[in-house]
Formats: sequence, structure tokens, C-alpha cells
Amino acid sequence: MNPLSLEQPWGRGFSARQSHAFVDGGEFPQLAGTLLPRGLGRSYGDVCVNDGGTLLHTFRRDRLLAFDPSTGVLTCEAGAALADIAQTVLPHGWFLPVVPGTRYVTVGGAIANDVHGKNHHMRGTFGRAVRRVTLRRSDTGIQSLGATDPMFAHTVAGLGLTGLIEDATVQLDRVPGPGIEQDTLLFGGNKSGGGIDDYLALDAESKSWNYTVGWIDTMDRNLRGVFFRGKHCDGPKEWLAPSAPKLALPLDAPQWLRGRWSARALNATYFRVQSTNTASRATIPLWQFFFPLDAVTAWNRAYGKRGFIQYQFVVPNDAARETVPRILAHLRESNVASYLAVIKTFGEIHSPGLLSFPMPGTTVALDVPAPSDADRRALDRADAMVADVGGRVYPAKDARMSTSMFQRFFPQWREHEAARDPAISSSFWRRVALANT
Repeated sequence: MNPLSLEQPWGRGFSARQSHAFVDGGEFPQLAGTLLPRGLGRSYGDVCVNDGGTLLHTFRRDRLLAFDPSTGVLTCEAGAALADIAQTVLPHGWFLPVVPGTRYVTVGGAIANDVHGKNHHMRGTFGRAVRRVTLRRSDTGIQSLGATDPMFAHTVAGLGLTGLIEDATVQLDRVPGPGIEQDTLLFGGNKSGGGIDDYLALDAESKSWNYTVGWIDTMDRNLRGVFFRGKHCDGPKEWLAPSAPKLALPLDAPQWLRGRWSARALNATYFRVQSTNTASRATIPLWQFFFPLDAVTAWNRAYGKRGFIQYQFVVPNDAARETVPRILAHLRESNVASYLAVIKTFGEIHSPGLLSFPMPGTTVALDVPAPSDADRRALDRADAMVADVGGRVYPAKDARMSTSMFQRFFPQWREHEAARDPAISSSFWRRVALANT
């Protein structure tokens, strides 16, 4: 067995001892201890961590196996990165149907977490575009799964626990070019919490746009923010490929910079800059629209050596207007600092995975630096507020929710445990599903 090494995941909020192996095809790896497939490891929490076990890295298996430019049907190995796929298919007038907030994600990771994007109201989750998956299990060998196969619903949003995804066939979307026509609109009332009404009104009138998302200042009691909406358009040839990162963080930010007052100042500055921007409509490269943080190499170092966690929840539509401001007010009054918060409304499109996160409603994602014990207690209380209205918290980004809350958010967890490959486990799954079994 490979030696265990102590390391931090992308969020850097904790450490784990794990060993590493690479998936090269052929038979299922025969290694001692628990195994966990991993793509590029950009999940913030412990869903891609296997403390005490072995990570099976899949990114070397990244070939594009077949692509039909007339239909946009792509078959590729699970380790293929979304950035490489997009760069290959864009010149032919195609783009990925759904992308998350970074291009450094593999197809296997996108399936395992059933990622969503700014176009959920139009396209649903990534799993909706997957036509077929080839899965290799330690107990039953190779399985070819179509969307109607029961194991398909366990593998999509299956957190990598049902086996090694070997390859997948995905239906791409036709696009006119590599540009995005973007509208930038301010929202936020003068009355306490008025921003949620303004946000929901903007979102309601923007349903014809391909992409919608908002930035929200959670440190401001009026919940002011910036609403972005975009649609595909043409652009110059140089936009077909992403630009190299323009900035890099070579050092960790000092820990004393992290706190409520610096978060408040940073949020206020960002809103002020946006409010003085006279060009509310612009045409920009799609890379800039979808992946703004990718322009900074090692941006996670901005949170210091102790790192950060991300807290993302969704609440149903009928509860959003009251519950979102109530949760954000609770966290603000509990001195939980958030440096970046994103708000998005999910559409009615059903997610194919048994443990898929999106549901019709409003979702908010907050970056919380190096949470203290008090911060964690406040987030526990926020979990309860989400659960009380029938919402849920996102497993792909979680590093702290309790066993009881996870099982309340996802009551199908027992079915998923029964479908888990017996050789595969993760720190996340042992924490939220197996801790009391």
C-alpha cells in the first residue's frame, strides 16, 4: 500500500492522511483499505477526501473518444476536464450543457456531483445531458448505464461511491459563438431585507435569458446585490480559448485580515465599484462569464493557511422570500463573515440523481473563512432553518453538516448505501451516513 501523507483539500479548512494511486484502465484496482475515485479535487469539503484510505486519481484518463459535430454528441473518458472539452468543441459551434463555477472539473466529477450552473432554469443539472455512463465496480465488473437504469440514478450525484466511471456520452448544446452578452443590474431596497424582493423580481423577468445569477452582500442588512444575466453570442476567434490567469497568489493571506469587518469592507467596495459601472450591458468571453475566479491562480490562498468552507443551501420557492433573509440575518448577527455570496433560483427541471442537490427554489452559497466553533454552531442552526422549510444543503461543498441533518435532507441515503461499491468510501460518507450505523 502507498504511504499515507498529510494534506489539505482545495478549501484548506482541514487536513487528511491519505495515499494516492492512478487509474490506468483494465481491472478494478486491487489495493488495501478503502478507495475513492477523484477527478481534479476542486470540491471544497470532504466529498473528495478519503482520510486513512486511497484516492484513485482519474485525470490521466482524459481522452475524447468520439465527437459528432453535426449532432453535438460527445463520448469521453471520465478524466476529461471541462476546459479541454469546451476548447475542442467551441470551434464547431457547441458548448457544454451545464458548467459549474470553475472549468477545472472532470466529466466524472460533474456526474458524481450532478453539478448545476447559471442556467438551471433552462437546462437543469449536468446529469440531464448524460446519455450513457460506463461504470466499473469491484464486485460486478463493467456496467453500461442508460438514463433508465436504476444504477444510473445512484451514479449521477452518487458522490463517486458507486464505482469507477470509465467514460460517458453527453449531449452538448449548440451556441452561436464564444461570447456572452451580459447584463449587469443592481438590486437592493432601503428597507431591511428589501433586496430579496428586488432580486426575485429581476429573476422573474429574466427567465428568457440563458443564464442568471446574483452576487449578494450578506453583511448588509438590506441585502443589496448585483444581478447578472447572459446569453450566448458570437465573438472573435481569440475568445475560443481561455486566457492564461492574469493574477497569482504566491503567498497565503495573513490570518488577521480575515474577519467580519474586512468582509464588510470588501463587500461594500465591490458593490460600490459595480454601482459606478456605466456599461450595464457588455459582450465578454464566455470563460470570463462562467469562470471569473479561474483568472486567479491559487485563489484559495486568499483565505490564509486555515482556509475556508463553503455553505450552500436551497429552500423551496414558497419559503424563499421569508427564509433566505432570515438565515442570512441569523448568520450576520452571529458574526459569521462571508466574503463571497452567490444567489440563484433553480428551475422546475427534475434532477436525475437520487442525491441530486437542486430543487425548485432559491439557493445561496457563502464562503466562510476558517470557521470558529461559534461559526459552526451558527451554521448548525442555519441547517435546522433550512430543514424546517423542506430545503437541503449541498453535499459537494460541505465540510461540517451533521449526520442527522444530512439524513433529514436526503432521506434516500439508505438506498444509496445499498448501491455503494463495497470497495469505495469517503470521509464525507463515513461522517454523514455511516457514523451511527
